[in-house]
Amino acid sequence: MSAPYPWLASPWQRLLATRARPAQALLLTGPRGVGKGALALAWAQALLCEAPQPDGAACGQCAACHWFETGGHPDFRLVSLQEKTTKDGETRLATAIEVDQAREAVDYVQLSTYRAGFRVVLVNPADSLNLAAANALLKVLEEPPLNTVFVLVSDQPRRLLPTIRSRCTRLDIGLPPLDLAAQWLGAQGVADAIQLLALSGGTPLDAQRWAEGSELDERRGVLESLARPAKLDPVTLGERWKAVSPQTWHNVVYKWLGDLLAVRLRGSVQFNRDFVDVLAQLGQQADLAKLLALARMQANEGRTLAHPLNRALQLEAWLIQYRHVFD
Repeated sequence: MSAPYPWLASPWQRLLATRARPAQALLLTGPRGVGKGALALAWAQALLCEAPQPDGAACGQCAACHWFETGGHPDFRLVSLQEKTTKDGETRLATAIEVDQAREAVDYVQLSTYRAGFRVVLVNPADSLNLAAANALLKVLEEPPLNTVFVLVSDQPRRLLPTIRSRCTRLDIGLPPLDLAAQWLGAQGVADAIQLLALSGGTPLDAQRWAEGSELDERRGVLESLARPAKLDPVTLGERWKAVSPQTWHNVVYKWLGDLLAVRLRGSVQFNRDFVDVLAQLGQQADLAKLLALARMQANEGRTLAHPLNRALQLEAWLIQYRHVFD
């Protein structure tokens, strides 16, 4: 089995070189959209495979590999965000990994393994552990049971407890080279790969998501309005844009503000290259202190995207503050 994506070949080989004696607590970090989760799953399968290839990769043919691929391997446990039903009957993804999930994982690793080999617990996204869950997991990370491997995946490792980070062997996954990412996207049938990579900050999986979804149209609609701050109607746009997913809104607006800051500080546009002229003009008009304050607020909003706030009112307040940047 090769690396999940071509740009992961080097970290994949580094992991395979440790298969005989793997780190009992591994922390995979890097930007969202570079394939950390896929790498973690491939590593878990390699550890559980009962007939590994000469380089240590999973064979994909043994009983253990078949169980893993169908989600039924008894020595593998995934700890992740769970779906919850609200009082209104709406199903939503939880905003945190809770303490009961961590305690179940701790109890699970105290049992004997089913296949007398490794046991793997994958925590993804690890930066979503709430404080109680993190502390529960910390106890077992201090002294992991024999042949037990924890793999933690995080886009924002600084949100993890320092004591958890200190007990993990860290492997950073960086952005792939632009030409390699563009070549891979082209092979997936994605047009305008370079533009989409700029928009996604160089992360190919996010670029692919942009290409496959309706977010590009939503982005253009949002940015065409933000390009004319003097003509913004916060009330009308707040109602219209409440249908845009919070994650899409955050990604689009945060990168727009980043480009405005870059221009204001005499840098160059990095993300929205199809709006270079507009950004060049607006960036020179922006009040730097107000722009910095708005960008800081937007960065903080990224931590509470799923909070049950009144979305229309939240957007209206944001648009009013945005308009004041150009007063």
